[in-house]
Order: sequence, then structure tokens, then C-alpha cells
Amino acid sequence: MKLKHILILFLITTPLLTKEVKIENAYIKYTSSTTSVVYLTLNNGTNIEKKLIQTKSNIADRVELYTMLPSGTGMKMVPVNEIPIPKNGMTHLTPRGFHIMLFGITSPLKLKDSIPFRFIFSDGSEVQTNISVETTSPNKDTNTKSTATSFKKEETGHNNHVSQTKDEVDMSNFDPNVQTNEDHSKHEHSGHDGHKNHNRADMLAPAGIMNPHIHEPGKWMIDYRYMGMKMWGLQSGTTGLSDLGTLYFPFTDPTVAMPTGSLITNSPLGTTLPILSANKYNYMSVPTDMVMEMNMVSAMTSISDKWMIMFMVPAVKNKMTMLSSNFDRAPMSSAGIGDVSFSTAYRLIKTEHQNFFTGMGISLPTGSIDERDNMPMMGKQKVPYNMQPGVGTYSLLPQLSYNGNYKRISWGAQSQASLRIGKNDNNYRFGNRYEISGWLSFLVHESTSISVRVAKQRWLNLQGMDATLDPKMDPQNDPYRQGGMRSDLLIGVNFLINSGILQGTRFGFEYGKPFHQNLNGPQLATRELINIFASFTF
Repeated sequence: MKLKHILILFLITTPLLTKEVKIENAYIKYTSSTTSVVYLTLNNGTNIEKKLIQTKSNIADRVELYTMLPSGTGMKMVPVNEIPIPKNGMTHLTPRGFHIMLFGITSPLKLKDSIPFRFIFSDGSEVQTNISVETTSPNKDTNTKSTATSFKKEETGHNNHVSQTKDEVDMSNFDPNVQTNEDHSKHEHSGHDGHKNHNRADMLAPAGIMNPHIHEPGKWMIDYRYMGMKMWGLQSGTTGLSDLGTLYFPFTDPTVAMPTGSLITNSPLGTTLPILSANKYNYMSVPTDMVMEMNMVSAMTSISDKWMIMFMVPAVKNKMTMLSSNFDRAPMSSAGIGDVSFSTAYRLIKTEHQNFFTGMGISLPTGSIDERDNMPMMGKQKVPYNMQPGVGTYSLLPQLSYNGNYKRISWGAQSQASLRIGKNDNNYRFGNRYEISGWLSFLVHESTSISVRVAKQRWLNLQGMDATLDPKMDPQNDPYRQGGMRSDLLIGVNFLINSGILQGTRFGFEYGKPFHQNLNGPQLATRELINIFASFTF
């Protein structure tokens, strides 16, 4: 009885001890281009269904999983997150179904070369093997019957995911080239920009840039971004100003001229016109430092291989310290939902290594322009223009964006604007804002990239004014002291999670400082910039 029990236990547990999936009949399609394809058979001899989730090799910059699906114009390549392998069965990677794409081949392929590959499965197991470069399947002449059988099943709509038992005909040695004349090494793959499946950390721009990108239609990307800016020290033009000097220096208001002299003089001409001079005044308070923070949550999706749409909700928080003419220092703050925006982007040009987008959006006046807080010597008053969460008007958001990559280097440029429409309920309009950025990234590892970015922006003075904000109380209340321009230098790092439950999640950090500012001051000068992002596609 003991021998019988041991034999039964052995027969039951033996399949479970075979954990590795076998890689059979694998070959790399020979090509002279920088893009090729890998065909093979995944043979799962266990009683557990497995999934191939990633393939790695130094032969190419990107090694990615794809499948073929029917579309209105024929079969279309679509990136996938995983390739299922049934228990006690096989999955064939063929031109008409699942396959492995190689993008950016680092050195020319040579026939009969043996290239190392690493296959990673959903249960954490891995298989390492070498795959030969061939023009056709290495087992083409050994199983013509199996090839025909496999082709017939694919024609009836079963794809190439074939679940087999030990009694079924072995189809693992078929030649996929007999079935179709499609050569995936010559396909255009730039349209399949499913960024979650592109195993590069630099597929998204640095943290301070929301550049357009196309991913698999039907999937959504949820994106969170934090943008922080620290400001201290007053500046007018390119010259710094002291806090107390600004308080006690006499300023003039060119819009208000005060008469001096008398209407009656001893002049032989008799009555003369009075002399008008600009009104002189001193500010009652000035800002000494400020922190501006914005937390943004956006959702975006691709509706085709050319169009993407995005919806964004920002939350704004501002803190400031004010210095009054009696030397008191007092905090001031404001917070609230900012201006919600909708936008769309269209890809005008796409190649294997480059993309060019144009886009347009609209910002809605959902943010408050009437926030109030305590002010020095004034009690609870409306906070200045630059501390309000919103702008109070609709804004058009045009954009142009370009990005490219080659091997471990990627680059990009983006220009965008905020164009205000009409005046708000408080009878003023924020000035238009114009921004341009250019960046260069280096891929340290497929999961890590570093970047350097240069950005320049210009913003204009306000048009009109809020009658409840006294421009002589605080320079931030003066609509003619709101404009300026600034140039920034930023260093960043991006990360990509390649495994686990958070696979495909991207996050990054960027830190920078201005290297030139010219302000219509007195205004607080910007000193530090911090940008953080995290995104997930589902």
C-alpha cells in the first residue's frame, strides 16, 4: 500500500514540479532594418495557466509584445500587456497573432547569430535562452502537416492561442511564413505608442511638461502632477529691491495727476493753468516671500492612432508673508479648485523615431477670483490678483509639440499659450501667457532616465482692474505691475515600474531655478521650481 501511495503522489506532483515554460522553434526574422520580429512557441507543461509579461534582450532598444487584430482596413498590430499560455498547452507566436517586436536594433543582424533573450512570466519565473537569426523557421521542412492544421484553425477565427492536450496533434513546429506574406519587420510601428507597453522610462516628457502622446485606443491614463514654486525677494526689471526700501521709496501713479500752484498768479497774462504732476505715494505693505502650489489630476485617452483627448482638474494653494509699514509681518493664504480644462491633440507627423503634434484646449472659469484673507492693518480683504485660484475668464490653450528618440537619447520641444477671452465679473482680464520648452533625456536603464530642460515664459499685464483692490496698498494690486518674463533650467529623472502589481506605472521628479528674470515690478522673484508626476494606464 505504501508503494502504491508513493507512486500516486509522484504522478500527481510531477507536473507541478515542472515550472518552466519551454521556448521552442524560436527565431529572429532576418532584416537589414532597425526593426524586426521574433516568432516562437511557448510550451506550458504545467497544470497552471501562465502568462508571458515581458521579454528582454540587449539586441534592441525596445522589446515589446504585440498581437494582430481585425480592423476596418484589415489586420492591425496592437500592443498587449501579456500573452496567455494555457495549462498543458501551447501558444504560437506567428505573423497572424501574438509576436515579439524588436525596435531600435542596436547592431545589424547577421544570419545564424545567436542572441540571448530573457522571458519573464506572471508567476515570477524566468527563462533564458539564445535565439538564432534566420530568414525562415528553422523547422520549416519537418512539419508541413502541422502547419496546414494550424493555418486552418487561424482562418476560422481561433487566432494562434491554441490550447492542446497530450492527445492533440503537435503544432509547435509549424512555419509561420507559409501562412502569410506579412513581414512585420517592414511594418510602420510609430502609430502604436501605447506608452505603458513601451518599456522606456523616457516615453513621457520631464515632470514639468504635459506633452501629447498616443497610446492604445480604448485605454485611459490617469495622471497626477504637483507643481510648486518658491518666491522671495522683490525685483523690478532685472534689479533686486529691498523690502523696506520698497515700502518707503515714493512711487508715482501716472494715471492720476494732481494739480499744483494757483489758478491766479501775478503773471502779466493773468489767470494761468495749474501745473499737473503725477500722484506720489508709498505702499502700505509689500510681500516678502510666497509659495505657490498646484495639484493637478487629469484623465486622457486616445480615440484613434492620431487623436487624443484630456480632461484636467487643478487644485491651487498659495501662501504669502506680508510686511507692513509699521514693521509687522503677517501671513496670507488662499486655496481652492482652479480652472478646469478640456483639450485635444492631433498627431500631424509620425515616423519610427519622431512625432509632431498640434493641439487646442479650453480653460473654464471654475476657479474663484474673490478669495479673501486677513491683511496687515486692513482686516479681512480680497487677496491680490496673483493669489486668486482662477482667472475668471475662458482661455484658449493652443499647443505645438515635437518629440523624438534614437537609441538611448530622446528629445522634445513644446510651445503653448493661454489666451484670455473677454473680461471677468470683476472687470479685468489676466494677461496672455506664452511658454516654450526644450529638453534632452538619456536612458540610463529601461526603467530610469535623466533629463535636462530649458524653459522660457512671458506673461503680460492685466487689462482693466478690480475696483476693490487698491493699487497703492500693495504692488500686487497694481494691474500694471503683473507682467514679466523668466528663463528656467531644470534637471529631472523619470522612472518606470516594469513588474509587479504596479507594472506600467511611471513617476518622475524635476527641480530647477531661473537663470534670468525681467519683471514689471516690484514683484517677488521666483527662486526654485519643483515638479512631480505619477501616471498609470489601464
